[in-house]
Amino acid sequence: MSTIAVTNLKNPSAPSAAITLDTSGNAAAPSLVPPGTVQFYAANTAPAGWVKANGAALSRTTYAALFAAIGTTFGAGDGSTTFNLPDMRGEFPRGWDDGRGVDTGRAIGTAQAASRIGFFAGFGGDVDVVNPDELFSSTRSKYSVNNNLSVTSNDASVRPRNIALLACIAF
Repeated sequence: MSTIAVTNLKNPSAPSAAITLDTSGNAAAPSLVPPGTVQFYAANTAPAGWVKANGAALSRTTYAALFAAIGTTFGAGDGSTTFNLPDMRGEFPRGWDDGRGVDTGRAIGTAQAASRIGFFAGFGGDVDVVNPDELFSSTRSKYSVNNNLSVTSNDASVRPRNIALLACIAF
């Protein structure tokens, strides 16, 4: 990567700006977008200054600013000269809990498996208590309750309407 200085021709006394060029000579992400910023892009290739957030291993020296921002959060690469990008392919991002208590025990960059939300209704007999991952299993535990409420399940997997875009990370 290289840097070139840019002078404001309308106001030459104004401070000059620096533009960083990537290894192909394309302008890198503007300095207003810090390395490590993830955005979605409506094309199948990343724009200049960005790379696909696809889990790839990148050089720690070529992408030093990005490595300084995310380190080995998403993988140590080869352990010495590369690091891994987040792999956002096919994933929904989720805001980090950061001590709020809604999704405790998570760290930045950790993945969470899908879960299903079951809808339960019915009357008479035992309550069929089901782990959502066991909705279609024949080995579910039953618990008796005093009001003879029984529960049947209707699996309701949750996936909102969505559109596929390319996740990119600024370097």
